[in-house]
Amino acid sequence: MTCHACLFEAKSIQDYILRSGRLRHIVGASELIDSLTADLLDDVLAALSLTEEKDIRFSRRAGGAVYLFSSRQEARDSFRDLWSLVVRQYAPGLEFVIAQGEGATDYAAYQQALEGLQATRNRQPPTLPSGGPVTRYAPRTGQPAVSSDAKLGLQDAATSRFGLDRFWRRGGLTAKFADKDSVPIDDWPRNLEHNPNDGDGTDFPFWPDNHYLGLIHADGNGLGQLLIHLGEQARSCPEVFIDLFRDFSTAITEATRAAAQDATRQVLLPARGNPHETKAAGAVPARPIVLGGDDLTILVRADLAMPFTRAFLTGFEQMSREKLKPLCGKYPTIEDVPEALTAGAGIAFVKSNHPFHLAHELAESLARFAKDRAKEQKDDKGRIPPTLAFHRVTTASHGDYENIRQQEMTHGPDNARVMTTLGAYGIDRRPPAALADLEALVQLLGREEMARGPARQLLTLLGQDFDDTRRRYARWREVMKDRHANDLAALDNYLRQLCGDLADDLPISKVGAPQATPLGDVATLLAVSTGTSRELPGTEDTP
Repeated sequence: MTCHACLFEAKSIQDYILRSGRLRHIVGASELIDSLTADLLDDVLAALSLTEEKDIRFSRRAGGAVYLFSSRQEARDSFRDLWSLVVRQYAPGLEFVIAQGEGATDYAAYQQALEGLQATRNRQPPTLPSGGPVTRYAPRTGQPAVSSDAKLGLQDAATSRFGLDRFWRRGGLTAKFADKDSVPIDDWPRNLEHNPNDGDGTDFPFWPDNHYLGLIHADGNGLGQLLIHLGEQARSCPEVFIDLFRDFSTAITEATRAAAQDATRQVLLPARGNPHETKAAGAVPARPIVLGGDDLTILVRADLAMPFTRAFLTGFEQMSREKLKPLCGKYPTIEDVPEALTAGAGIAFVKSNHPFHLAHELAESLARFAKDRAKEQKDDKGRIPPTLAFHRVTTASHGDYENIRQQEMTHGPDNARVMTTLGAYGIDRRPPAALADLEALVQLLGREEMARGPARQLLTLLGQDFDDTRRRYARWREVMKDRHANDLAALDNYLRQLCGDLADDLPISKVGAPQATPLGDVATLLAVSTGTSRELPGTEDTP
């Protein structure tokens, strides 16, 4: 018997969702993508009279990907043709790749289709509709306009689709974070700026004087290598290939969703409503963008971004342990299935009017940086610690986080460079630097008796005059030793836990090229976690 496979993958999903930058469009695009492998796929199968397990089987149908298998070539081909046509109409402008394969086993068919899929990724399909000399273009995306909205202006094919009520009012994605009975759809915000003439949805519940957002992007550690490993083992027992990959995909999807729900219960729901109001319920201070497979992307009010990310990363490891445990017993011939998976995350802190696509690029870059740092700390059992990195955008342009670290956060003369961030922080109390120690340092430096210290001014002085920096820091320590000796000892203790041995004359690591200090990270968290845009104070009248 010949087995037939059809593999489909949507490409650049986050770029597609964030293409216009308008929150209404982001919401609609998120819901459209969420429905792609759910409602739409079910409709296509019904139109073709194909029944799962009888006519076709799936090893994956989530996260914008569909891996379909059938013993009947006509079933595979009819699905391929109709699905390609429907997706182009349903999600205009979405890039995707699709390929087919045949073989004596499902695994052999999958391998042939996978080769075709990889080759197809290098071919860029034409964008429709194409622009001509008399074409008008949507100003937000630069794509050919197909409609004009009284409030939103010219719209391209994709953004016009995103704005349909059936998508941006659907609530399927938000229901994965909290069920609709406990959190109605209208409690998830749809507007970042209040417009009294716009009744399209709930305003985002910002702090009165702080419109910072945290754009969080998180995904699993080592998942790609694990899938390759499972594929190699499936070669020797191809009869379990589809079930193994389907069960593994389901386990990871359920773990991600459960972790997101747990973080929502712990952090977001208690903070519902406007911060200056006392009512218990109201708008949720977040807006989900992507939740699929091991990926999470969500907009969160800045002061909640750090606790939400920590809760999600902790929950993901716990939930993945619960979901993966049954697989070990179900597939005893498959070796080295991990007990649990961990994840890494990046948080881009931006103002509400910042272009979302730039914020997302930065969040992805931060997540990659955090995961790369975490791999260096892999333990003997292969566990990669959950880790996060963050950055607050304060300049007009920004790029890759590594470039930001070198260009914006490294100061001093060539022979004594100092970096004002430690880069990545671990959720565990083990290397890299522990997030709990950083947060304790933030609380300490936020106290009134510490607020007049030179922490913020040091960030400027380090790039200008090292001698003046040392002199001011030494004088401040003398004052603190007389007035608040315990706080000064606590400061030194937290700095040593974060940096290791400290330099004798500055709050920076003793070794390293460049040497490093967490004071820039402290300044970021103080700026985004209060009801006003408060940063670490300067020391203009420090003795």
